[in-house]
Amino acid sequence: MTDRQIKRLARERIGSNGGDCISFIVFLFAVIAFFVMCELTVFTFLQKYKMGWIFDVRLIFRNRMVMLFWLTKTLSEIIMLTPELILVRRLFVDVAVGGRISDTRQYISAHSFSYYGKALYSSFIHNLVKVFAAVPGFVSAYGVYYWGYVCSFDQLTSAGLFCLMICLGFTVVWIGAAAHYYISLALTPYIMALNPRTNVFDACDLSVKLMDGRHMRYIKFMASFIKFTPTILLVYPFFAIYPYFQVCYTMLMLEFLGDYGQDKMPGMIKRWRKYS
Repeated sequence: MTDRQIKRLARERIGSNGGDCISFIVFLFAVIAFFVMCELTVFTFLQKYKMGWIFDVRLIFRNRMVMLFWLTKTLSEIIMLTPELILVRRLFVDVAVGGRISDTRQYISAHSFSYYGKALYSSFIHNLVKVFAAVPGFVSAYGVYYWGYVCSFDQLTSAGLFCLMICLGFTVVWIGAAAHYYISLALTPYIMALNPRTNVFDACDLSVKLMDGRHMRYIKFMASFIKFTPTILLVYPFFAIYPYFQVCYTMLMLEFLGDYGQDKMPGMIKRWRKYS
């Protein structure tokens, strides 16, 4: 399908599942609001005992306690928020393929521990691969910062200027290479959503192979939604725009998957009901 056909079909699918799509967004907002309230409670408690400075991001590289706090807080939020994001992604897949959302909810609810455990592990590996791919870029960016800002003009020798130019060029090149690789991994979450029993490393390899030569279409598709950015700032249009984008994006991913995009969840649900 072309992008125009995908968007037209997405509007039809959302029209028949509008209530469910809105409930998904409300659920995400509720989860995020819960985390925000927890952070405000912790901040208020620490402020009462004159420890509010621990939230100061500027001290993260100067104070080990602040660094440990932010690291613990970030990891905890990621671990607790990831299952909800994975669940919503899976439910949007059902909207995109015209599946029964209620069946998927019942199955995931009955197998929540194993399903979320596998999904959390897959998400961790997927993002860890991205982090490792970005490490050389971070190192070269630090080189640009050190030779360009830390060292004064008097201290910048010919060798330092050469290092600055090398780091600057490598950083620009690596940003492009990392972006290309990140796009290549875009199919991984959907491969895992369609078949949760797939090995995450195999899913990453398959994603890279299937995305070969499709990067420009992916970029053009994402760029076509930039026009909605100003309306998202009004908050309320987000409840309509995000489901539309998510269903369109899911359909594009299924288009890229082709014959590999076979949904295993209905079969898993059928076997579960047969033997339960």
